[in-house]
Amino acid sequence: MFSTMSIAKVALVVVAGVQLTSALSISSSCSSTLAQLVTSTETTCLNAQSLVGLIVSTQNASVVTTVNNWLTGMCSQSLCSNQTLSDVVTNVTSGCASDLQSAGISTSDPSSLVSMVQQYYPTARQAACLADTSNNKTLCATELLTNIQSQVGTITKNTLQSVVSEIAGGSVALGSNVTCTDCTKAMYNLAVQADPGLASTLNSTVVGQCGASFTDGSEPSTITQTANNAAASTTSGALSVSAMPLTAVALSSLVAVSSAFALFA
Repeated sequence: MFSTMSIAKVALVVVAGVQLTSALSISSSCSSTLAQLVTSTETTCLNAQSLVGLIVSTQNASVVTTVNNWLTGMCSQSLCSNQTLSDVVTNVTSGCASDLQSAGISTSDPSSLVSMVQQYYPTARQAACLADTSNNKTLCATELLTNIQSQVGTITKNTLQSVVSEIAGGSVALGSNVTCTDCTKAMYNLAVQADPGLASTLNSTVVGQCGASFTDGSEPSTITQTANNAAASTTSGALSVSAMPLTAVALSSLVAVSSAFALFA
């Protein structure tokens, strides 16, 4: 069930591509495919090149700063077109089929993956580009990851896999200062706006965690949208916050992160 804990999972899945990439021995075919994507002008909207910092950083350095730089740059770029998303997913599922299967992502139905990425990308991008004006206009994703980091310890390339697993599995109980902020409320609002049916099944759970005001639909005055061309960021259909769209987000982040790694393969 989606809850404020799931918002933390969504934030972590933005960097889950690092976890997936570290678990892969990227094939020569996949390396070639990703290198072509990251150097293509068509994929500038993904800002994958800024993730080079993850490769050159030390094993014990926090990944949050690099992720923040990546998202900041991505948010300043124009929205990726459906054609670009289709081209990226099609190329990756073809050139990296065995690599993705090793990461647990099925490529048996590429058209379905294309549809999921196209549907989920605009809302995921909007969530990633929310910023907190009361915190020096820090991106909400960065603020949330920083808050998680303050509770679980520095999130590094070495610890990322265990942190993602612990949060996703619910073994770590994040405090309300992490899950019930203006940023997470704005993220929750985006999810409910994309799929209004969520409110009827989720509000009682979220209210129990964060109070009635969290689900009143009002937009926190401290939160602003930084995404370039944000007005065009609308979904083509209802957003289902389930494992499948999260797979689409994981695939998208895997493409961006792996593309940077491929340059050094």
